[in-house]
Amino acid sequence: MRDHPNNRICETAPVRHSGTNVGGKVRAFSGLLESRCRVLRLACLALLLFVMCGLCGCSQSVDRTPGVDENFPLFYYAVNKNATSMFRVEYEFRSNSTDGHIAELLQKLAESDAEENRYPVIPDKIHVEKWDISEEGELSIFFTGEYGELSYAREAVLKAGLVLTMTQIDTVCSVSFIVNGEPLMQRQEPVGPMTATMFANHIGEPTDVIEVRLYFVNSGNYGLAPISRLVFPDDYEMPEQYLLEYLISGPTASEVTSIEPVDQKPVAAIPAKTKILSISTKKSTCYVDFSSEFLESERTIPPMLILHSVADTLLHNFDYIDAVVITVEGKTLTTYRGEEVPAIFRSADVLAQ
Repeated sequence: MRDHPNNRICETAPVRHSGTNVGGKVRAFSGLLESRCRVLRLACLALLLFVMCGLCGCSQSVDRTPGVDENFPLFYYAVNKNATSMFRVEYEFRSNSTDGHIAELLQKLAESDAEENRYPVIPDKIHVEKWDISEEGELSIFFTGEYGELSYAREAVLKAGLVLTMTQIDTVCSVSFIVNGEPLMQRQEPVGPMTATMFANHIGEPTDVIEVRLYFVNSGNYGLAPISRLVFPDDYEMPEQYLLEYLISGPTASEVTSIEPVDQKPVAAIPAKTKILSISTKKSTCYVDFSSEFLESERTIPPMLILHSVADTLLHNFDYIDAVVITVEGKTLTTYRGEEVPAIFRSADVLAQ
């Protein structure tokens, strides 16, 4: 294991979040879909770069480490003051070893320059305690601090910026996060090694975070608990699924503590092991098919609240969706946990206005 220089990353200024609220329904993803062609072009360029890195880096057949080969410039990622967009900053290595390259880039990812409006990808809430790289090229980074307090948007910026920066090193093929001694988890499963190709959408022009509205159930089980969340868009092809994954994952710790009184605190309505088998939107109707785990629940939540958690989230966030149909394993729900339910949910039926 390698300890980071001074056993910690440099202290940085606090990062606050901001987003864009378009009023009425949240139409953030609609605008993203209009820019899909531009994103795909950028992604193709990024993938070409990543293939070049993979052929010459992880195979170690040719020494073309960024910052060493003058025709292959090095960069690291930084964010603006509110961590709402990410951009590249050119850099030249000072050391000649892999260990030195890793240490240098981790240091740059935690530095800020207010005069240049350049702030760190690694927020001040967390610190790099140490790191280790395997023979297979998996770089494990050990974080300490309040990682669980990061918003979804801030965590996505951290993952993308760090992975895209570190995988430029010819011996680094993937990056894994170890948080307070445990592998980073998502939906009760380890995230595992992350590669540059997983973040191709973030290459090129800065990407702004957006504000969405998620409808959880309140802890008193008598109504919905709406939460506004800033997200860093990872999936341009299936934004509807993107939001439902958030519903399944549940509210963050900071979202729970920010709501009072106790019986109005948000809780996940959808069982955690539920999988989204398919989702599509045709002629203004969104069709969602869940796995059988959707029928199970450890809490006594009224069935209609669970269904409205799904339907209201989709109807509120997408102006092109006017109706929602929910099925389980391809079968239409006529009853749900012993209660008759409608076959279709329309905009006029939403509980939250």
